[in-house]
Amino acid sequence: MVEITKSTIKSAIWRNFYDRIKDQITSVTLSISPGSQTIQTYASSYSDVNFSSKDNFPILLINTPKVPQEQFTFGKTQVNGTIDIEVYCTNSQAADKFSDAINNAIETYKGDFAALGIHMLELDSTDDDFAENGNIKVHMRRSRFSFNYKFSRTGAY
Repeated sequence: MVEITKSTIKSAIWRNFYDRIKDQITSVTLSISPGSQTIQTYASSYSDVNFSSKDNFPILLINTPKVPQEQFTFGKTQVNGTIDIEVYCTNSQAADKFSDAINNAIETYKGDFAALGIHMLELDSTDDDFAENGNIKVHMRRSRFSFNYKFSRTGAY
């Protein structure tokens, strides 16, 4: 896990989610053929990924967090953040299983996030969709997690 400072809020929070997901989620077992699916690409945005064939899937995205800030106390600022984690699969059962695995990985390791200062980490919402790209039908599952992080304000009096 990567230490978070006020100068690295966005990148360090992203890295911690990325590392946790990549360490915990590699493949899922299916009850239908092909029997299992393994993540082919971990990325920070969909546009970074080549999706020209079914062999490019599943794709797991850990999007850059949104980190709006507000004054919490006279000396502290609170980040009320969200981060979206998405999985793209060519099989809807795999998409559902990866979504469950993502949610479980975050829930199971909340203590590790709290040790870094990421508190109130909760599954805020989920979403699903599908699209056709030529002969490839892509199933998407998104989990949005909300969190807060506090840091000491810079005094300028």
